[in-house]
Amino acid sequence: MNIIERSLPVFFLLFLAGLVSLPGSLPAEEKKAAEFTADQVGFFEKEIKPLLEERCFKCHGDKKKVKGSLRLNSRGNILRGGVVGPAVNLENPEKSLLLELISYKDDEHQMPPKGKLPQGESDLLTRWVKMGLPWTPGAESGEAAHGAEGFAGITDKDRSWWAYKPLEKPAVPAVKNSKWVKNPIDAFVLSRLEKKGLKSAPPASKASLIRRAYYNLTGLPPTPEEVKAFEADDSPGAWEALIDRLLESRHYGEKWGRHWLDLVRFAETHGYERDSNKPNAWRYRDYVIKAFNEDKPYDRFIIEQLAGDELPDADADSISATGYYRLGIWNDEPADRLLAKYDVLDGVLSTTSQVVMGMTIGCARCHDHKRDPIPQEDYYRMLAFFQDVTNMNDRATRKVMDNVESAKFKEEVARKEAAENDLYN
Repeated sequence: MNIIERSLPVFFLLFLAGLVSLPGSLPAEEKKAAEFTADQVGFFEKEIKPLLEERCFKCHGDKKKVKGSLRLNSRGNILRGGVVGPAVNLENPEKSLLLELISYKDDEHQMPPKGKLPQGESDLLTRWVKMGLPWTPGAESGEAAHGAEGFAGITDKDRSWWAYKPLEKPAVPAVKNSKWVKNPIDAFVLSRLEKKGLKSAPPASKASLIRRAYYNLTGLPPTPEEVKAFEADDSPGAWEALIDRLLESRHYGEKWGRHWLDLVRFAETHGYERDSNKPNAWRYRDYVIKAFNEDKPYDRFIIEQLAGDELPDADADSISATGYYRLGIWNDEPADRLLAKYDVLDGVLSTTSQVVMGMTIGCARCHDHKRDPIPQEDYYRMLAFFQDVTNMNDRATRKVMDNVESAKFKEEVARKEAAENDLYN
């Protein structure tokens, strides 16, 4: 399987399978309505609710801004958690973050910060967590609960948008002319045609097939001799052999690599007034072509571009891949250097979200997103990952790119690792 075959599902699966999750979203098993006895609910209302209101709500209650993005004002918010994860672990209650924080076992686990809870109150919270977090039924339903989460304007209706739902395999429709169907996709096409009373087009000629294959896979036309040879080949595997040969062609990477280069806004000049050249842009271009032709796994393809210099097995390819950070427009003489820096970082973040996650988050640079469920604070959390990307005119960066293919590269990596080991050991 090559990159272009992997990429479409991965764009969505990275997001939908949980590698990147919606703000405030819950795992499926935690969305199920919990059932508690009257005694358990009574215990919550009598013992736990007043305790939370007195000890916790000042920092983790209903205010618009809360500490660590953690709210303890609803069962759903507790299970969603904050910046460091869910506050309660239903599968292993003893290891719940909430219980660790009130333990005062070290400097990083001291909540509430003004002093350790009396043992009796700690015991009540521990008992409550082990019960499974009972809550008053219906107390957190409706729009009020969503407003309390701090994700302005984002509701369950927003989260139920088709693009954020798990992928499902649809049933293959039944058709009248079942003999025409060679694969499930044919059934979907024919089903629509039959509903409209239309007939399918006749099979394409072999001359048309080879031209379609060549243009789709290499971007080039077949020669007259290649067309004649394919028309004369009546062997059962002639079509499959043609496709395999085109996939092995170096032109395959040149053709399909262009689609990726378009997505990540590849350019060989900076833009702006002087529009000067990016002298090493060709390295990234050739890296992409090579990756397609070598069927590089999609996850590795992405990792090399985002963090190729940090990999334990970094090489010339992975370093060249980080040219991804240099593909945007670049103002080499900005009036406001700080603004220019964050314009560049915004370009990187927006491109990454659109190409890898399949969603736009650029609006959240200035305000909570009005369409995609991305709050402004998450935009800047993600931006922080790119904060240390070096300036495009940094001389050290230029030197690395100049030496990226030299024999000294591996020696330099080994020397750096040895120096770091000496520093931390």
